[in-house]
Amino acid sequence: MAPPPAPNTPDTAAPPPAPTPESAPPPAALPQAAAPLDEQRPATTLAASPREAPAAPLAGRFGFDYDLLPLTLEGRFGFNARFGSSFDSSDNDQVLDTSFAFGAYLAWSPEYAVGLELEQTGLGRIRGLSGENSIDAEYSATSAWLATRVFPWHSERLDVFVNLRLGLAMQHVNALGTRVESDSIAVPAQSFSCTAWDGPGIGLGAALGLNYRLARHVAFVSRLDATGERLSGDELGTCADGIGSVTSVAGSVGLAYTFETAKK
Repeated sequence: MAPPPAPNTPDTAAPPPAPTPESAPPPAALPQAAAPLDEQRPATTLAASPREAPAAPLAGRFGFDYDLLPLTLEGRFGFNARFGSSFDSSDNDQVLDTSFAFGAYLAWSPEYAVGLELEQTGLGRIRGLSGENSIDAEYSATSAWLATRVFPWHSERLDVFVNLRLGLAMQHVNALGTRVESDSIAVPAQSFSCTAWDGPGIGLGAALGLNYRLARHVAFVSRLDATGERLSGDELGTCADGIGSVTSVAGSVGLAYTFETAKK
């Protein structure tokens, strides 16, 4: 005989099975700290705005900071050709000679500079013979110039400039020869030698030049000059007649050294 059924009791639901590791939701990701600025935007990719752009660098390794007022010292040597003099005869007139000069130029921008020059210019020599009188006179001019330079074209190593100058020139003569000191034919001519200075006379000059930088501070300089000097044609003391106003053309080459004179 079968046992009697159990009393009618409410069914109790079985507990849900525990989730397996495969079905468990992934843990929430922890917030990460912001990356440093130099990792977010590398320095090589930053684009500076016009106001933040750095100052333009100097022109390569040959440029200068003109706020530091670069001063250029130069020395030149060349040849000079004279046109015109107070002497009539040109048969014994030597017009070719040499010249040398020293200069100092201060620049405040790549386009302009002002300076001073000291120049010794040979003006040739005059040889004359009249009866028993003879003369061999060598002339030169020592000049001091106030000058300005304008650079219409320049690059890192090569500059083209126009040089204008105004100055004073002193004439010098060194002469020797023979003179008849008396009207008597019985008195022979006497030899003499003398030197004399005269001036100063005003001078004007213009030049076209090239400046090629061999290194940052050292440059090769070449110039073609045209110069006019108002010199005396009267007798210089008791020595010899002056050469008179002259115009000359000269070509010269030299070296220049530049250094900065101011401090930041």
